[in-house]
Amino acid sequence: MTPDIIDGKYRVIREVGSGGMAHVYRAINMSSRKVVAVKMLKEEYLNDREFLRRFEREAKASLALSHENIVRAFGVGDDNGVPYIVLEYVEGKTLKELIQESPGGHLSVQQAIGICSQILDALSYAHANGIIHRDVKPQNVIVTARGKAKLADFGIAREVTASTVTFTGKNVVGSVHYISPEQAKGLPVTEESDIYSTGISLYEMLTGTVPFIGDTTVATALMHLSETPTPPQELNPAIPPALNDIVLRAIEKDPQMRYSSAKLMRSDLIRSLSHPNGTFARDRESKETKTPGRRMSLSVYAWISISVFTPILVIFLAYLGFVNHWCAGKEVAEETVLPTATASANVASVTVTALPEQTDIHQAMPLVTGRRLDDALKALHDAGFTDIYVSTEYALDDPRTGTIIQQSQPGNAAPDTAEPIFLTLLLEKRGKYKADVAFMLDIPENDSRVQIVYRTSNTDNIDYSVILYETVRTKETMVSISATVYSNDPATRTLYLLVNGEEVRSQDVKFSE
Repeated sequence: MTPDIIDGKYRVIREVGSGGMAHVYRAINMSSRKVVAVKMLKEEYLNDREFLRRFEREAKASLALSHENIVRAFGVGDDNGVPYIVLEYVEGKTLKELIQESPGGHLSVQQAIGICSQILDALSYAHANGIIHRDVKPQNVIVTARGKAKLADFGIAREVTASTVTFTGKNVVGSVHYISPEQAKGLPVTEESDIYSTGISLYEMLTGTVPFIGDTTVATALMHLSETPTPPQELNPAIPPALNDIVLRAIEKDPQMRYSSAKLMRSDLIRSLSHPNGTFARDRESKETKTPGRRMSLSVYAWISISVFTPILVIFLAYLGFVNHWCAGKEVAEETVLPTATASANVASVTVTALPEQTDIHQAMPLVTGRRLDDALKALHDAGFTDIYVSTEYALDDPRTGTIIQQSQPGNAAPDTAEPIFLTLLLEKRGKYKADVAFMLDIPENDSRVQIVYRTSNTDNIDYSVILYETVRTKETMVSISATVYSNDPATRTLYLLVNGEEVRSQDVKFSE
């Protein structure tokens, strides 16, 4: 029977779901008038210690996590002896429903990558906070009408150091179609266990079915231990080879053969958008896997080489670091090229956020054309500008190379420091190191400005943000913004996606040859 009011605080609108251990109600917080979801343990489990522990674990895990791709928990309570959790109410469908209702019974490649990337973002955050979900599956992912995915139901989540429950053939910890082989064996779970379940979920998103379906729960669990999955590309030829490799790597039987983190898997998913025929998932697997059968021992000569050349290499890198530091700011190192068909790129840009400083309102606008970048930044910083954007153009054998060739606010006029200033820097060539980057997002309105940036500082300690990508887009949902970007140095950077100046996404990328 659906209650009218829960704990004297929440007026129930209707029941919106009923799972294995709880009812979920849409309700209104009578004090704040906010719509919430209230999850109440079913009365038949009030004397079941295991279900009570699971419910308590969900409350603890949910309250400990605050991420845009995780259903938030606002609090817990007790209504006449029945425990409940107050959760964020998410209007949408479960990923399972979305798959079943999609044309052909499966999602498009781009949609699957977008949703899976958000699941991996949620897991990366949970893992960083020491929590393993242990029950990742489409039924536990809610997708809004605008494509936002939120991971829910941490009912069997455990801390990384917690023990696990042995598989007895009847009580499998996790849903049997999505559990990892180690869960089926009753072994301790790790981050790779969630990766496996995510891989099975991605398999289902792309094909409309799970790879293992047995006649019984036990038979299905045993298939995870011994059966080789049919490559998803055989069931859906539209799946590109790179994505097929990613799925198969995620659902390897041996945890050491899978992705070691949600962040690594997400990185490969994004890369597959611009390199659909790439072999990077397999290549990385052969380089990174650490199973004994694949390990190669170093010879005596290799150890001698390492011993001799490592000190030399360290000295050389230290010298390069000094030179790079001395030359920093002399030119912008990055640009954007090769955008995918989903977004058209403007010229690459650089955003500079200077340190605030008092400015004489009668001071003339600096004329920075013809100056090198560091000189221009300092002049604009001294004038009080806090938003400086530098677009990059390239030309060979041009005497202006390395200088600013255009500025948006004319020199010698009254400077408007409340507005951004746009500069164009001329360089001879782009850097030799590159990285593939892509973000899935919703474009909120027409003429939305979309930028991909990273943040750094020059030798004068002026903080600035390099814009690797910039475009203007119309309102749209589930858009892929992707490009290949370049750098003068091999480094791992955190890139941020800005929409109309607001930060909406971030990811770490590695620049390499």
